[in-house]
Amino acid sequence: MSSQWPAEDELAERLQVIRVAAQHLVGVNLYEHALVDLLQLLQSDRLPYSTAVDALLQQARSWDWGAVEVLEFSMRSLQWPEVREALVAHVAHGDDFRTRDLAQQVLHVYEPAWPGGEIYRTYRSQS
Repeated sequence: MSSQWPAEDELAERLQVIRVAAQHLVGVNLYEHALVDLLQLLQSDRLPYSTAVDALLQQARSWDWGAVEVLEFSMRSLQWPEVREALVAHVAHGDDFRTRDLAQQVLHVYEPAWPGGEIYRTYRSQS
């Protein structure tokens, strides 16, 4: 995607690509490149921090296709406290036990050792 796009539009497009890929493809290895692209955008200075955090918090509210992968992959590198706090709150107070379990799964990326990272080529040697 071109850096000529407004960063907010690029963010929305990247999240949509991941959502569709997660729904239709078997195995994160088939769309890990999209997660890498998303992480690079989130780390760039093109996107306001508050916009990036809001987008990830929305993933933690919707639990749509690909939300776990987006949150795990990006938060392993970024370690943003706002997202961690939202996940902890969801584990404690979420209405659906399934999404509470997903939030708990994502919280493992904040720990020094993350065995779940083995599914991502990017983090395989770091797990």
